[in-house]
Amino acid sequence: MRYFILILTLLFSSTFFAQMKRKTADKLFQRMEYFKCEEMYAELANKCINGKRNADWETVRRTAVCNAKLYRNEKSIQYFKLLNGKNMLNENDRELYIQTLRMNGNYDEATTLINASSLLFPANNFFNHLLKNNANFNSLFLDSSFYKIKETSLNSGKGDFAPSFYKNGIIYPSKSKNKGFLTARYGWDNAYFINLLHAEYDQDSVLQHVKLMKKEFFSKAHDGPVSFDSTETLMVITKNRIERRKGKEIITLTLYFSKKNGEEWGPLEAFTYNDPAYNVGHGNLSSDGKTMYFSSDMPGGFGAADIYVTRFVNGNWTKPENMGALINTDQHELFPFVQNNQLIFASNGHFGFGGLDNFEVELGTSDTPKNIGFPINSSADDFGYIIAKNNKKGYFSSNRKEFVDHIYSFTKRPITILLEGTVVARYKIMEPIQKQLVFMKDEATGKIDSLITDEFGKFSKKVPASKKYTFTATKRDFRQPEVPTATTFGIRKDSTVVTKVILFPTTIIIQLRVVEKETKNKIPFANTKISDYTKGTDTALMCNEEGMVALKVDRDKLYWAQGSMKGYVNADASFNTGTGYEKVIELQLQLPRLKKGDKFKLENIFYDLNKATLRPESMMALDNLVEFVLKNQVKIELSAHTDARGSDALNAKLSQARAQSCQTYLIQKGVPASWIIAKGYGEAQLINKCKNGVTCPEDLHQANRRTEVKVLEVYKK
Repeated sequence: MRYFILILTLLFSSTFFAQMKRKTADKLFQRMEYFKCEEMYAELANKCINGKRNADWETVRRTAVCNAKLYRNEKSIQYFKLLNGKNMLNENDRELYIQTLRMNGNYDEATTLINASSLLFPANNFFNHLLKNNANFNSLFLDSSFYKIKETSLNSGKGDFAPSFYKNGIIYPSKSKNKGFLTARYGWDNAYFINLLHAEYDQDSVLQHVKLMKKEFFSKAHDGPVSFDSTETLMVITKNRIERRKGKEIITLTLYFSKKNGEEWGPLEAFTYNDPAYNVGHGNLSSDGKTMYFSSDMPGGFGAADIYVTRFVNGNWTKPENMGALINTDQHELFPFVQNNQLIFASNGHFGFGGLDNFEVELGTSDTPKNIGFPINSSADDFGYIIAKNNKKGYFSSNRKEFVDHIYSFTKRPITILLEGTVVARYKIMEPIQKQLVFMKDEATGKIDSLITDEFGKFSKKVPASKKYTFTATKRDFRQPEVPTATTFGIRKDSTVVTKVILFPTTIIIQLRVVEKETKNKIPFANTKISDYTKGTDTALMCNEEGMVALKVDRDKLYWAQGSMKGYVNADASFNTGTGYEKVIELQLQLPRLKKGDKFKLENIFYDLNKATLRPESMMALDNLVEFVLKNQVKIELSAHTDARGSDALNAKLSQARAQSCQTYLIQKGVPASWIIAKGYGEAQLINKCKNGVTCPEDLHQANRRTEVKVLEVYKK
């Protein structure tokens, strides 16, 4: 009986102590003191796993969570894997398990879990985002050749991170300094509360002379990170605020400002929007100190922590504005930093390697934040990226080394982007234009650069990323209907961007050859005219010994070409210069030998409707006829014809009047009256089927309405 009572007592004691341990662990867990409660949970979890007590899988879950928060990834994965085997992972467990796997570099296992989790929780943005972007994983390595990173000599091995430029060096938070009773340990990971250290460059540009920042930079809890305006007379610092409510200790991140008076920093002033109900931290000031970006988990955000912006207006900071869903996710966005209009921040919600990655986006655009890529980012937590104004050097922090935060320096080789362009004339075969001036305009700044093409019509210039350019060129006898653009947005490796400036010619070369109609032999030194009916002008040219002549005329116009030579009947032809992309139009005018009885149609003779009055555009054709008659000393019959519509008598009368109008014009121009017979034939000599009673289209009627010339006699000199 005594032994039985002893056994009951031992069992009761064991159960009682287990319950007390669980209760203590739960309190520590709620206060996020993971270092203190992990060992207790692990003991209870192992008993559950080994079947030595009633199954309490919540202790297994919390053991996994504690180890994940302490970056003991292998142990965390071990416990999560047990939960998964029991089908006991909830939605939050899966998110943390996936993050832990990816931080540990177990990408294949993470992908399997992502696929399964997205099916179980189809509305979960985190799972869907990873599933959507997994195929782009290799793109995260594209920038690797542009960065050289190096661990700084500042690292204590206890936790150093999130540097800020200050004076001739940097200020950074560190867990390395223990100032006795003033520096307690933090229950999360049993490390010292962070303090701010200042390191300055020596003559060899090496950070040394590390000293602890005091006064406004120092308290009994966490201090840092810190940010300054460009004058380093205004700072914002992140600090812990510790309060007790209903017997519970509440710790939140808060922001404070201080202004420098001479060499001393003034008293701290709390940010208006600090609140014990949520965290406000990681403030980053613009160069003029009028804008601040910070991270907060205040109500109304998109996720666990979002980036906000506030502006100093009329002596007060404006209500914080969430920077929106393009930047913020349902996870954590932290450590904002702005330089050269680029917002850089850390996130574990955007697609990356795992843990926190550094991202950048140009302010004022609708661009999606870009992962800065390897080697700045890794499967661990990478954050606190800062870069100098010259965009070449900077620092970032990472726990890639044994999951302890270290500060790394980097140098950045700028991406080489070569913009190559060609200026061409738009003919059937594109023709490069050499020595052509090209104006390249930066659309963001309005700056214009002048470039000149080489012998191959090419120009080139090295340009920066994230730019848009337009190109214009001016050349006589050419126009540029379209202005080409070239952009360097989204380029992440050495690249060549190609553009083409196309100039359309506004003129074309007419090559006119005059030959005998019967033999096709050339007619040397023949006379030609190119008539522009739009302008009402003639251009007279004499052929060379080959019977050839060339003239540059406007495109997109109708012209009339005429060839003449004493002893030949004039020949003419209309042509349009607006078709195709030819560089040259070749025309041949065939002149028949002049002899008695020759008959030809006189083109472009126009009258007012149902009248015999010559219209002005007819004069050019009649002037050519005057020249022909006088040069060849011929007697002609000038006849007018109508179509079959209307009465025969009226048509005969109208055509006679029209023929006489032409005769009168020729006489006025110096042709002897005896050399011209005017004859109106009305509809008596139709040249097609369109006689009375026959329905015909208008073009056939038009063919019948004509003016003809017949050679009656060739006079001898």
